[in-house]
Amino acid sequence: MDLFEPCYEWHDAELVKAAGVYPYFRVLSASEGPVVTVDGRPVVMLGSNNYLGLTHHPAVLRAAHDAIDRYGTGCTGSRFLNGNIELHESLERELAEFTGKEAALVFSSGFLANFGVLGLLGATEGCVLFSEAGNHASLIDGTRLSRAEVHVFDGPDDLAGQLSTQPEWRHALVVTDAVFSMTGKVVDLKRLVELRRKHHFRLYVDDAHGFGVLGRQGRGVTDALGVTPEVDLLFATFSKSLASLGGFVAGERPVIDYLRHKVRTVIFSAALPPPSAAAALAALRVMREDGSLFERLWENVHFFREGVEKLGYYTMGSTTPIVPLFVGSESLAFRLCRDALQMGVFATPAIFPAVPLGQALMRTSVIPAHTRAQLKKALEVFATLMDRYPVLRVDSTHLPTAEEMDFSYLFEQSA
Repeated sequence: MDLFEPCYEWHDAELVKAAGVYPYFRVLSASEGPVVTVDGRPVVMLGSNNYLGLTHHPAVLRAAHDAIDRYGTGCTGSRFLNGNIELHESLERELAEFTGKEAALVFSSGFLANFGVLGLLGATEGCVLFSEAGNHASLIDGTRLSRAEVHVFDGPDDLAGQLSTQPEWRHALVVTDAVFSMTGKVVDLKRLVELRRKHHFRLYVDDAHGFGVLGRQGRGVTDALGVTPEVDLLFATFSKSLASLGGFVAGERPVIDYLRHKVRTVIFSAALPPPSAAAALAALRVMREDGSLFERLWENVHFFREGVEKLGYYTMGSTTPIVPLFVGSESLAFRLCRDALQMGVFATPAIFPAVPLGQALMRTSVIPAHTRAQLKKALEVFATLMDRYPVLRVDSTHLPTAEEMDFSYLFEQSA
């Protein structure tokens, strides 16, 4: 078979485009944070991870511009050789202090951090990796790279059952997201820490969607739950609350120093560009100094979540700025996001494998920069969608599968 034969035979995207509901690779011609321009029209952005709205903060923009003036647009090499600049070192020191860890290591992307660190640690002889079923793709791919023995667990109770097969797991690493990116649900880290005490494994926590949002001054889920000292390695990204690009891992100094000299995604990747490092550092400082950010954020989150729930949407128990709207059908999720965009609101569909099959949703998120008028407009749009597609009103005690939902009226409308 020709290596490219699967490419030539794959027509999924073409079929969705032909149906007029293709939701991906939308071109944004301008962005102001809470508002973006799509096809020449301004629309309310509810589909980003810009949780603190800092991508347009004056201090962050100024820091990025100043970094370009001083260092240029890129480092043109690995930090291991010629690409290490003062901004990288300052960012690592401040991140370590902020997270309560001894040291931190900055990567050029969050994916490279998870992929590289797990690939290295999991390659240790005798290592067994326990990976949460809902983990991000970068964590999953990192476990695959490691070629370690991998066990997938679905929640702390399932993990406890698997761990009970042996009294201790000194060569085990448990890997989990802190906040699941599609549903906004927070993992039970306290329970995982209890298991860590009992079974003596190491714990790696990806707090990409909690860092900058939860905890004191945005220190994340581990801080909010008071378990930071018992998390061995803490990961977070710069591409959400820190308004930039990149990621970091923080932990004990000897461990971080080992990673600094062994992780291939550090040694063989170009260093984080100066404006990106400067923007992340500036955003971290704003986050530490401006408490009003969090006040505005949570006022907006509560207003919007209560609003959509009153309309009849099921928000799946989220307690974060991620507000998922349960849909069920993947094709309907595409259709809803198309209709919302036509009415002036940018939301994104989440389908399998990002969510379980038959539990598709519209993913929305709220930021401090959203005005009350913008959120009210969004609620008006979602009210219209609820009237147009009453199948969205479900009993949260039993989430229907796609097969159980009645979509016959959609075909009647099309006819």
